[in-house]
Amino acid sequence: MLVPLVLVASGVFVLRWLSVQEPPKLPEPFREQLAARVVDIIEHDPTFDGKHDPDARPVCAASVFGVAPDSADTIDEVRTIYTLAFCQYLPNADIGKGPGIDLSSLGGVSMPIALHLGPPVTHQEPEEGEGMYTDSIRRIFPKSLQEAAFNAETDPAMKNAVDDRITRLLSSPMPSPSHS
Repeated sequence: MLVPLVLVASGVFVLRWLSVQEPPKLPEPFREQLAARVVDIIEHDPTFDGKHDPDARPVCAASVFGVAPDSADTIDEVRTIYTLAFCQYLPNADIGKGPGIDLSSLGGVSMPIALHLGPPVTHQEPEEGEGMYTDSIRRIFPKSLQEAAFNAETDPAMKNAVDDRITRLLSSPMPSPSHS
């Protein structure tokens, strides 16, 4: 009696393990459109990463690893974007001054986030602290994307893209104030 029970329990475990499906792979052009949307939203969201200096502008790059619903083929169909966001904070006083600042001295953040396209647009980021990060990843990300969220690492290409954007910002003239 014990052997059949063990076999049934093992079979249930294997079936449950196999039922956690891989998320569908997103085509590269679609992934790039989603990443551009993420960057635009978080760079203009004053609530994103509330720990940074309010007198600094986030300059970001994103790497998308999932969407909800996972059957979405267009941005209009997407309700949530699961992504790794990498941002560095450029002091507003430095914009337009020209190149010459040490980019390695800029503060920054790299973290997986869930961006809910709303309305209203909101985001969820993992909580810091012992045990809280792991629990929040499990709460925020679907089971099929949790491994990607736990293992999300900043690709050197993301850092290079942010550095290039910062260099362009430093070299561009300071925009004149709007008088509307």
